[in-house]
Amino acid sequence: MKNLKQKTDKALRTAQYKSTFLTTTEFMARKGKTVYISKEFHQKLNLLVFMLGGGKVTLADYLQNLLQHHFEDFGAEMKELYGKTDKPNF
Repeated sequence: MKNLKQKTDKALRTAQYKSTFLTTTEFMARKGKTVYISKEFHQKLNLLVFMLGGGKVTLADYLQNLLQHHFEDFGAEMKELYGKTDKPNF
């Protein structure tokens, strides 16, 4: 029974990952800014996005989804840390 629950949980997490990160967005890369990442990460992410996104999801889509999720999950913590600096409001 425990093994079945673990398989179900894993399948749910996998489906959740795909629906969160491997979906198209309205973001158009040419309207954004250039960001540099290591060659290693670029190769891995390109392969991941192409294979799992069925050729429909771009690397820009993936990164947009990843950053959106990160800001949603850690926005409060980022604001708190930023508030402790002498910088203008975040």
